[in-house]
Amino acid sequence: MASYPHAVAIAVFCVCFLLVTVAGFLAANWKRADLNSLEEWGLAGRRFGTLITWFLIGGDFYTAYTVIAVPANLYGTGAPGFFAIPYCILGFPYMMLVLPRLWNVCHRNGYVTLADFARARHGSRALSIALALTSILATMPYIALQLVGMREVIAALGISGEWPLVAAFVILAAYTYSSGLRAPAVIAIVKDIMLYVVVLAAIVILPAKLGGYGHIFATAGTALAAHKPPASLTLKPPQYLSYSTLAFGSAIALIL
Repeated sequence: MASYPHAVAIAVFCVCFLLVTVAGFLAANWKRADLNSLEEWGLAGRRFGTLITWFLIGGDFYTAYTVIAVPANLYGTGAPGFFAIPYCILGFPYMMLVLPRLWNVCHRNGYVTLADFARARHGSRALSIALALTSILATMPYIALQLVGMREVIAALGISGEWPLVAAFVILAAYTYSSGLRAPAVIAIVKDIMLYVVVLAAIVILPAKLGGYGHIFATAGTALAAHKPPASLTLKPPQYLSYSTLAFGSAIALIL
């Protein structure tokens, strides 16, 4: 039988999962339109404003990668794991530079995907197919990363086996299929609010429980130094190039 902490965690997880699932399926009724249209299904009719887009981008940025993979990277390698901070900072000015122009061109010409844009701009069907296939293939490892993150969360609740992960993926696929882009947009709002709670807990509650930021970083530095090979909270000169190129390359890859 699950221990009391596990029982509480499982109850919270189930409530949040139920909330997200219901929101995902009900999203089909938000700004109701014919979802048989690819433009409505994939772009929500291009009717999302600044606020919804802001939530949607936040939902794309802050995922299982943020709360599991990056901390695990920091725990394993130390300072190189902080690349995620400049990578996000670099991503936004790049988006501001490129995406408004791309949006205007696509909106004016009715392009739905980047493959549509590439075919019209360069007149090459082969290029558009290559871009579409590359986009799908490049997304697969990221989806796998999210699934691994979900599996670790479920395992932390004391639930074993692959069936919860399979069930979660099937439900996610079902409401995305039925609601299109509206589903991740609605869920992004819910998820971002949850993330704000996590951030506030990390900023306020954890330092209070663990003796303050100074003690946390001192303990982390000692633990990292004991790794084999040793790691630290500051970059070493040989790491400068790999750190900067990883941050810059990740920002460019995010947009692509």
